[in-house]
Amino acid sequence: MNLIKRSAWLVLVLLAGCSVMQSQQGPKIPRQSAFAVIPLINLSQTPQAGEQAASVLAAIMRAHDAGPVVLNLPEERDLLVDNSGEQRQQAIQSARSGGAKFLVSGTVEEWRYKSGLDGEPAVGVTLEVRSASDNQLVWSGTAARTGWGRESLSVAAHKVLDELVGAMPLTSRP
Repeated sequence: MNLIKRSAWLVLVLLAGCSVMQSQQGPKIPRQSAFAVIPLINLSQTPQAGEQAASVLAAIMRAHDAGPVVLNLPEERDLLVDNSGEQRQQAIQSARSGGAKFLVSGTVEEWRYKSGLDGEPAVGVTLEVRSASDNQLVWSGTAARTGWGRESLSVAAHKVLDELVGAMPLTSRP
């Protein structure tokens, strides 16, 4: 019986993939505050990973009952020209003028399938929550995950972002 329990735990560990997450405690953030998700800075090799991550992040924040949450993606983009810095500044200005209390952004460090036989998904993201009024850092966290061969990149990204949003010090009191 003991061998069966050990085997079951080993299978669960192997199926779970490998992940790590760290975050600061930070002050309490009212859950019902107005949040603006800004495209994350893409430090990965995957085009538009920052925008993909921001889109998933906004949906996960809404699923965690935060909000209102507004996703500020650029309406027009030229895929051949990297003007992401200018687009980020426009998104920040738009969020501030739209009444956002907090800006949620960060970086995407990894967003790809690893090479090799299994082609495991690998995701690494750092998030920051900043005050929209003075740009002061309120909370930050970072997480990374390597999935298994049958797991999609989107599933690995959802797990990483869900873990980070779950670590945000959101409180029910406004």
